[in-house]
Amino acid sequence: MLEKRLTVFILLGVNIALILFILLRSGSEAVPTDRAATVPLQIVHLAALDYKPDTLILNDFEIPPDLVNLYPQGGEFATTLVAEHATHGRHALRFEKKNEANIEVATINFPRNWQGYHRIEFDVYNGDSTPGTIWLRVGSQYDSKRFYAKSQKFARAFSLNPGANTVVVPLDDIRRAFGQLPQNKSLHFNIPAKGGERLYLDFVRLVRDDR
Repeated sequence: MLEKRLTVFILLGVNIALILFILLRSGSEAVPTDRAATVPLQIVHLAALDYKPDTLILNDFEIPPDLVNLYPQGGEFATTLVAEHATHGRHALRFEKKNEANIEVATINFPRNWQGYHRIEFDVYNGDSTPGTIWLRVGSQYDSKRFYAKSQKFARAFSLNPGANTVVVPLDDIRRAFGQLPQNKSLHFNIPAKGGERLYLDFVRLVRDDR
């Protein structure tokens, strides 16, 4: 993150230098002062708009409000922020089933503009000694409870080996399912009845291929 901030500062410094250069030239040329200053300021503004970090965090479950933004559904289970198996920051989200049932949580609290990114990635630690399963479902619109997606055109199951796993979902697959990237997006993480008894989810993110 420090490298990215330095890159932004360097870009701003270059554009400020352009402003000073054009202002100095305006003294010898008949260029209106306001015009001389406006062009580089537009460059600064566009540079800020175009800048995208290589990795954009959607949810990394670092603070209790991250749990408030989760909407559970299904069998009896508990979600807890824990230090175990965190891959980004200090916490991961632990799913612990109380019985064999299908469970699901949805999250909608993340940046809406996914343009310029190429895939979703998230880390899952399977605490069982046997393979597990997690589904990712993407909804475009949801009802007043902000959980049940009215339009879920993308749903995919991923096998989980015992231990650490990283799930990768190309955004092109989601785009093809909807015709375009949906604007009002909700992510649903579903663990089927036989999907695993204890899973740890962390670092849900968007990633650019040209990083």
